Amino acid sequence: MMQGKILDYNDDMKSGFLRDEAENKYHFFTGDCTNPEKLEMGADVEFIHDGEKATNITVIEKMKDTSASEARHTKETLAKKSKKSISALLILILILTIGALVAIVIFSEMQKNKLKEVQTHYETQIENIKKYLLEGDCMNAASEYHNAANTRNEIYKYGAYYSIETHAQHGHSIEIAECFGNAKDFSNAIKMLDIKNANDADYFNRAAIIYKQAGEMESAQEATNRAQEIIP
Repeated sequence: MMQGKILDYNDDMKSGFLRDEAENKYHFFTGDCTNPEKLEMGADVEFIHDGEKATNITVIEKMKDTSASEARHTKETLAKKSKKSISALLILILILTIGALVAIVIFSEMQKNKLKEVQTHYETQIENIKKYLLEGDCMNAASEYHNAANTRNEIYKYGAYYSIETHAQHGHSIEIAECFGNAKDFSNAIKMLDIKNANDADYFNRAAIIYKQAGEMESAQEATNRAQEIIP
């Protein structure tokens, strides 16, 4: 079999010419082609010849080079999918970020509201202590003082802080101790004193009196010394 190319083809005349690889020219008829529907100028063919006549012609179908097109299409498809994935991821991150910020704001507001609620409760307990002291009810005053101390610890958990000394001042611990002292209940009076965490000369002087009344002379002297350190 020889190979060549269609030079000319007239469908009306059902004939044409082709040329082989050596530039030799041959005449042919449509009936000499096995797949005449594919006859066209420039088509590659295989044939045999009889003199100057080509016979047994077969038009060679070119394989379409789709690899580059498919690769380009695949690349474009992947690029689109990648963009969509990135966009979806960014949207998800944005949603999660907004959600986290909203959650933080809500939690912060809840903490503020809870702190306000606890502080209000603490102030109510302090007012109760004052009321009990005016009534001379030392025991309930002391009990409410310790309840307020627990509330103070809860306030600390929500971000505010009252020192032990500040609580003692707010809660009138020295007044409660004096209430017990006036009632000769020195055991409970001494329980209300805390000269280690205090830093007030008046507190130390008043505590020294209670310690002396209770016969705790060493503690009384310590309280006096502490007072003199502040006010020589």
